[in-house]
Amino acid sequence: MKKLLLITVVGLLSFSCTSKWEYKIVSVKGEEQETRGTQLPNKFDVSDESLNLFGKDGWELVGIYENTETVYPNFGNEDYHTGIKTNTRTADVNFVFKRKK
Repeated sequence: MKKLLLITVVGLLSFSCTSKWEYKIVSVKGEEQETRGTQLPNKFDVSDESLNLFGKDGWELVGIYENTETVYPNFGNEDYHTGIKTNTRTADVNFVFKRKK
């Protein structure tokens, strides 16, 4: 009996270690905001409901990363961009999901 239980446990463990996964990357592009000539950070609209839809389909969120973009290019001329400003901002946010095949 103990031998059968041991074989069953080892079999289940080996099966779970060889699971195959599929991955999905969902990219959300930022909405540009501009106020009187001043560019602000992009606005991102991601709701709990939209993320929960992926969960209902078996997708698990495993990571998030962003891509940046140049906001105020100086085109090789240091006088083009004056004052202390951040030169980059987040262009899009990428959500990495996985689920068992």
